[in-house]
Amino acid sequence: PAASVGGPAPASTTIQGFSHGGLSVTFHCTKPDAWNKQNSLLVAKFTNTTDAPLYGLHLQVAVPKYVTMEMKPPTSTTVPVTGGSVKKEVTQTINVTNTQLGNKNLMLKLKASFTSKGAKVEHMTTCSSFPGGQF
Repeated sequence: PAASVGGPAPASTTIQGFSHGGLSVTFHCTKPDAWNKQNSLLVAKFTNTTDAPLYGLHLQVAVPKYVTMEMKPPTSTTVPVTGGSVKKEVTQTINVTNTQLGNKNLMLKLKASFTSKGAKVEHMTTCSSFPGGQF
């Protein structure tokens, strides 16, 4: 078999999505298929840095035209306070396929909304810190 361009892809990497209003999001990125480098599995992990649960979590993700995406619902729409005896993690799985891998990098436009201590919080950001040529 021919050697892959750019060397072997990493087994996994973790990217900081954003931190806003007490909600922190990181993406754990892996390659589920050794035979298809364009496919990536992103698991968004939601962390609550406030002292009260976050309710009504809703994450919207938009991708460029050269990326196809399939998003599963979050494991919970309530993000409990992190730490203490509660070790419950809230995650959301996103499958992406970068049809321009090697030419264009993966980029996500994120829009998160939730309620913190009775106040509605919305945050929009672009996440483009994925390693070039790998995702």
